[in-house]
Amino acid sequence: MNYLSICAIYRDEASYLAEWIEFHRLVGVERFYLYNNASEDDHLEVLAPYLADGTAVLSDAGSEPGRGGLQTRTYTQCVQERNESRWIAFLDLDEFLFSPTGRPLPELLADYEQWPAVGVNRAWFGTASHRTRPPGLVLENYLQRQDRRGHSSVKSIVDPSRTVQALDPHRFTFSEGFPVDESKQPIDGVMTQTYSYELLRVNHYYTKSEEECEARKQARIRQNPAFKEARPTGDEHAIYNQLTDETILMYLPALRDALDERSRAKSSR
Repeated sequence: MNYLSICAIYRDEASYLAEWIEFHRLVGVERFYLYNNASEDDHLEVLAPYLADGTAVLSDAGSEPGRGGLQTRTYTQCVQERNESRWIAFLDLDEFLFSPTGRPLPELLADYEQWPAVGVNRAWFGTASHRTRPPGLVLENYLQRQDRRGHSSVKSIVDPSRTVQALDPHRFTFSEGFPVDESKQPIDGVMTQTYSYELLRVNHYYTKSEEECEARKQARIRQNPAFKEARPTGDEHAIYNQLTDETILMYLPALRDALDERSRAKSSR
């Protein structure tokens, strides 16, 4: 049995997949349950080595609009079918889960096993004044985030053996027990009572560059004309660039090494 896995839905994320997977392997994730939402890029080429060695398991999520409903159904399918993992974290490709302490996630999660789920608060990162996508990695390019306490919605890490279904991309129902935050306080709904990520944290790269932010918003509107999303535009980007936060850079040297090793392995095939 794997101790910690991640479930995620993606669409046209080929250029970011390797960084996201290799980062999470560094923090202790063993398997990735990935669901493709009608991607048209070279995602299969990127994923090939991870599929070959069993690190990733790929399924088809379909191509329907209305992202929230798709995530809810897919997450329910995952918890009902993928019970060979002790914990499954449910993230997006712009979210990076880690501990600011530098400790491996499995080591920390062992202290939460009496509960069926842990809700993790997010730090929301902005453009870092990048108009277009810069070269390099997400971790090194986007180091400015929103300075606010109280945006306390969570992403969940659940025990699939005690999880019944997803209610939405953030919440689940359980056959027993209740979810807690990192301080082991109960969570009622999608929000924690207090905002804290001293032990467990998700860096949410909400915008990336201004150009990418606008492109994602327009792509979702094309998929579903009724879709409305409050992604920032123009001067509103400053909201997510209020302070510099380099916490995650502790993993940058090891991440570069892992990606270099992956490139060498690809070149030798």
